[in-house]
Amino acid sequence: SSSSSSSSSSSSDTATTTCTMNPSSTISSITNLQQLISSQNDNDNDNNNIQSLILSKTIPTLSSKSHKGSSGRITILGGSAKYTGAPYYAAMSALRTGSDLVTVYCANEATLPIKSYSPELMVEGVYSAKEFDELALTSASASASASELAIDTGDDGDDGDDDIENSINGRVDEMVQKVVENLGRMHSIIIGPGLGRCPLVLKATAMIIQNAMKRNLNIVLDADGLYLLSLEENKDIFVNGLSSSGSGSQSTSSSSSSSRVVITPNVVEYKRLVETMGEGSEEILKSRLPGVTVVRKGHEDVIETIPRGGQEQEQAQAQEQGDTDKNKDNIQSRMVCTEKGGLKRSGGLGDILAGSIGTFVAWNKILENQSVQEKNTCEDNLIQDELVLGCWMACCLTKKSTLRAFQKRKRSMTAPDVLEEIGDVMDEIASSTIEY
Repeated sequence: SSSSSSSSSSSSDTATTTCTMNPSSTISSITNLQQLISSQNDNDNDNNNIQSLILSKTIPTLSSKSHKGSSGRITILGGSAKYTGAPYYAAMSALRTGSDLVTVYCANEATLPIKSYSPELMVEGVYSAKEFDELALTSASASASASELAIDTGDDGDDGDDDIENSINGRVDEMVQKVVENLGRMHSIIIGPGLGRCPLVLKATAMIIQNAMKRNLNIVLDADGLYLLSLEENKDIFVNGLSSSGSGSQSTSSSSSSSRVVITPNVVEYKRLVETMGEGSEEILKSRLPGVTVVRKGHEDVIETIPRGGQEQEQAQAQEQGDTDKNKDNIQSRMVCTEKGGLKRSGGLGDILAGSIGTFVAWNKILENQSVQEKNTCEDNLIQDELVLGCWMACCLTKKSTLRAFQKRKRSMTAPDVLEEIGDVMDEIASSTIEY
């Protein structure tokens, strides 16, 4: 399908094809989207089509019936003794984009700084960075000593190692429990901003990711959350957790819908993922990211969903059999954001994008739940394509906000300046989703 043909289709046909087409050839920026909407004002049918296919598929309606939390409840796992700004920027971006509530889980040492930045955020310490660092150091020292002892005497010193391992496991389990016990009512979780690379924190985080997938919670991985994927023990973390739901599958309740994962690597982070998780092969990397939506950040942001296991084979069979309808449903979701951003590359911009994506990912879950309640069913591939559209909206929103801030501040622009622009840009984009 092509976006140029969608306007001549009927409303129902357009709703079907847009979820599987590549709209980037026509709708590549928010400015372009606004022009399309403006140009169709004289044609109510076309205008309604654009509204329903872009805005209403990515942003829930805000009305007098809305309640606290109905526009998104988001969790952020990040923030260490050293890095407190990153989770703050992600959290405030999520709120400025339009979510209602954001909770930050972080190191105990980071709670007071983050709380001091803004009273809007709920902040809870879930581990002691000092204690975790000491345990990690003790474990590394014990392992080195045990290796030397084994060489000298043949005694591997297992008893001491067991005590240390038990202590580590106990603390890790405590951190995991503090986070997962509150995930039930959340719409998405953003993992990585300011998380740090303490081995024990990363071990707990991997367990939290697995738990979130079991709970069908939408996940955004950024920064140190992406570093976690490069570790040997986490290479297959998504293979079993996300590959069970096939393309085009239908859910009859929100509890049976699959978790959706978005990763947001920049050029350097993506290269590291290819070298580690992909063992030097982009194809191997993709095989370990079944159903994952990848936002490759750059001069132009490329957003695409990696096909789940078996989907590429189904598509090839459909092509051989000439089944165009089935083949259409299996097209890999892909969009490109060509929105022009500001020239200043200050720290925190990636965290702002992660927060905005976190909100659109939460909205994807909210809209999915609404579809289930209204129709008692939702098609997995359509929801997945709408997630790609939502991530594209977040990329365009962030770049346009960055450009606005840069035009005002030039070289002095910083992340807080970008946060100040998000609300106005968002209103320009989506004011029609508000019912007064």
